[in-house]
Amino acid sequence: MIFLGYMSKPRKDEPLKQPAYRGGEAALKKFVADNLQYPPQALENKIEGVVKAKYDVDSLGKIRNIQITESLGFGCDEEVIRLISLLKYEKAFNKGRNVTLHRSLKVDFKLPKEKLKNQTQIKYQLVSGKKKSEEAKKESDKINYIIKF
Repeated sequence: MIFLGYMSKPRKDEPLKQPAYRGGEAALKKFVADNLQYPPQALENKIEGVVKAKYDVDSLGKIRNIQITESLGFGCDEEVIRLISLLKYEKAFNKGRNVTLHRSLKVDFKLPKEKLKNQTQIKYQLVSGKKKSEEAKKESDKINYIIKF
C-alpha cells in the first residue's frame, strides 16, 4: 500500500509579534525601582521579602488579570498590584489574531537603610610595644583603624 501524503504549504507570514514593555527588561526594572512605595504598615512592622505576581498583556498592550502568586501582606501585595497596573506595553500587530502574553513579576521589598546624619569617627593607631628608634619604625608596624558610629 502506498500512501501519498499532502504537505501543507509553508507559512509566508511572519511569526506573531508579542507585546513588549517599552524599553525592554532594563526599563521595566528601573520603572519598578523608581515607582515602588514602601507601604507604611510594612515599614512599621519591619517587613521584608518578595512578592510574586502574574498578569496578562493583551494585543493592545493593556494589563489584565493580575494575580498575586506569592504574598507578603502588610500592604505589599496591594503595592505590587498598583505597580503592575501602571505598566504600559507596546501594541502587537498580529494580522487580526488576538495574542495574550503571560508575564510574571517579582518585587523585592527591603527596608530602606537609615543614614545617620552625625557620624562620629574615631581614628587611632596601634604601635608595637617594643621601643624602636624613629629610624627603625616601619609603616608595616602600624595598624590604622577607623570606627564609624
